[in-house]
Order: sequence, then structure tokens, then C-alpha cells
Amino acid sequence: MKQFTFKYQNNKGGLYVLLAFFGIPLIVILLSTVLLDTIPWGVWIIIPLGIGAVIYCMARFIKISAETDTLVVDHEGFTSEKHGRIRYEDIHSIPPYNFLQAPPPSMRIKLNNGKKLVWQFNPRNQKSVNDIAVFTAFRDELFRNLEERALQPLQTHDENIEKNKLQEKAARLVEQLQVSKKRNYKYIVIPLSILSAVLILARTCGTEIIQNKRKEEARSLTRSMFQIESDYEKNFRQAQKVAADYSLKFGPVTLFTNDRGASVEFVPEIGGDPYIPKIEIMGLRRIEDNEILEKYIKHPDSVAYHLAVINKSEKFFAIMNKSIFNQDDGSGASVYLTVYNPHESFPPSNVQTSKDATFRPIEFSSSIDLPLKGDFTDKILENMDYAAVRSVLQKYKGTFFYMAAKELDGVSAERFQKLKEMIISDFEKHGISTETFLEQSFNTSGAH
Repeated sequence: MKQFTFKYQNNKGGLYVLLAFFGIPLIVILLSTVLLDTIPWGVWIIIPLGIGAVIYCMARFIKISAETDTLVVDHEGFTSEKHGRIRYEDIHSIPPYNFLQAPPPSMRIKLNNGKKLVWQFNPRNQKSVNDIAVFTAFRDELFRNLEERALQPLQTHDENIEKNKLQEKAARLVEQLQVSKKRNYKYIVIPLSILSAVLILARTCGTEIIQNKRKEEARSLTRSMFQIESDYEKNFRQAQKVAADYSLKFGPVTLFTNDRGASVEFVPEIGGDPYIPKIEIMGLRRIEDNEILEKYIKHPDSVAYHLAVINKSEKFFAIMNKSIFNQDDGSGASVYLTVYNPHESFPPSNVQTSKDATFRPIEFSSSIDLPLKGDFTDKILENMDYAAVRSVLQKYKGTFFYMAAKELDGVSAERFQKLKEMIISDFEKHGISTETFLEQSFNTSGAH
């Protein structure tokens, strides 16, 4: 265990700052205006009282905005004098501050119960140098412990699923801490002489020149934004072509479905940093997207690919995921199952505390394991994953069914046909019509 004691700032004194800079001066001005005609000598009482109130508010701010905390860190979590015992499993996220909110090494931790732990520092205060060094050491120790948890080997048994989730969560927290550690904090100072020169220049040149300059800058910015959007469209089309060509290495995929407009594709996992706020301004929001797409176009092998079922006319897209009970022991190949009903939704849970009237179409994905060798019977359909898919088809009319298998995974055409016949027989036995079902092949060289 390691112990860290330091002083830090909090947000408790914000009200006193507002009173000192806005509330009290406004009250003094209003009272002075009212009393100036009736009781002129009252101004000489109000002003000193106002100054005294401002001094009091600033003193209160200084007193309550600074706190001292002692943290004891171990391999299971840390104990804080201010916040109590915090285990690593209790941490939900460590969202980084941006440069306008707080300077590094300021940090905040959000817990699963919604509570937030906040430590803020002022790097310009020389008295805070030692406290910042101690807190930085705490942050590094927290980083090391989370990294150790994240680097533990993943378990493969069902009873260790929860432990694997905790390791994945620790890895995500490590990434967030890395973002916080990489932040730079620089002060921007504008000399008074330069500011004065700019004001004199603006007065000399006149409003017409400034307005023309602004119009030209606006036109230039607009052209830049449209160029960025144009580059994005070009990069997006190029990335689609690269993904289609690269995905051929994954081999043909057979799809059995009752959705005649559906197809399956290998979709690259492309995305930005989820902890950085998105800029929703036309043009500017595409700067990061263009960088990501250009990087992918150069190195299409640097990302993971997911098998997805798509119906462009219905604007339907779903990743075909493996069952959470899949063992990945190499003895079987995954056959992906997905159901989708655009007109129905699952009934709300009885344990749901708040009423949510949002309509969410039924969408569910899973998989079953098909033996790689030897014969197999319809016993492979006697599992919870297949039963869940079949029950949705039975209960909700108009549901689309998708079954896909990769040839390179070991699912030959003959084995797929046999499985398909078993499923057709099982569907008809349970009253599910298969008249509109058809089989198609995708991701072949002739399809691109």
C-alpha cells in the first residue's frame, strides 16, 4: 500500500465568486442610485459595506475551495479520507478535462453509483508544486494498478465471464488515464502593447475594411469546410472499395434468409476516440473522420472486421455476433443467426423503473456451433441460442431471419445444406413458414 497526502481545489466556492464579482457590485450600484437623491450621505456607508462584503466573499472562497485529502492505494482500490473506500470495480469512467475546464493534472472519477470524485489544481500557484507532484504520483500508481489488472490473461470458462468484463473495463480506464496524462497546458498571454496597437489599427482602418476582411474570411472558411466535406465523401467511397477488396481474403459467405433485399458484408471497425467530444460543425466535424479514413485506406489490415447483414432499402444494418456462450475451442465453426422485425418491439421489463416510450425494433443476434468433423444431427439445435431465435420467429409475425456461415471457418456447402434442411424441418414443425426463404452466396470475387 502507498499513501498520498495533498491539497487540492473543489467547486464549493463558486457562489461566493459570483457574489463578489457580480452580485454585490450590482446591489451597491442599485442602492447608490436609489439613495443618491434621497439620502446622499448613505452612499458613503454602502460603498465600504460593499467592499467589505466582497472581501468576505473572497475570504470564504479561499477557505472552503481548498481541501486536503489522504489516499491509500492498494491492489484492490484506494481509500480516501473525503470519499471513503473506492474499489476499482466501483469506477465507471475517468473522463478527461478539456483545456477550458481545468489544467492538468486535474482529474475526475465517475463511480457506478453516479457520484463524482474531483481533484483540481492550479499549476500557476507555486505553493501547489509539491501537492501536484504528490497527486501525479498517485495518478501514476493508479495507472499501474489498473494496467496490471488489464494485462491479466483473459479466462475462457463461463464462470470467468464477469472477471473478463472487469479486465476489459480496467483496460478502458487505462486508455482514459493515458489521455489525461498526455494533456498539455499552456498559457496564452497577449501583451498590452499589441492589444493597443490592434485597437488603434482597427480605429484607423475603419469599419469598412474590417467588414470586407470578415466577409473574405467567412468565404474562405466556407470554401474550406466544403472542401473538407468533399474530401470526406471521396475518402468514404475509397474506403468502401478498399474494404470490399480486402474482405475477399475472408472467403465466401452463405446466407439463408427470408429477406430478399438482404446481403452480408465484412465491415471494418473504424472509429475515433470515444472519450473526445465530437465537433458537430459542418466541415470541421470531418477533419478527424478524414484522418481515420486515410489511415485505413493505407493500412486496411490494421483494423478488425465484423460480419454484418445489411438491407439498404430498409435502412437495416446489424453486426452478426457470436453467442456469449461460444467456447472458441477450435472444435466447431460458428453459424451466425440474426432476427429482425421493424414493426414490433420486445415488451418492457417489469423491473424497469422509468417508462420509456421510445420504439425499438426487435433485433437479436447469436450463433450456434457446427462440428468441423464427423456427422451431426438435429441435436445441435437443442440449445438456448437457437431456441431464442426460433421463439421470436414464432411469436412475432413478419420477422426476418438471417443465417450466415463462412466457408473459411470450415462450413462447407454440404454441411451448410444439411444444417439448412434441419432448420427448415424444425421451423415447419413449429408452424413457421419457409416458403419465402432463399439461399445466396456473398463475398466472392464475382460480386465485386
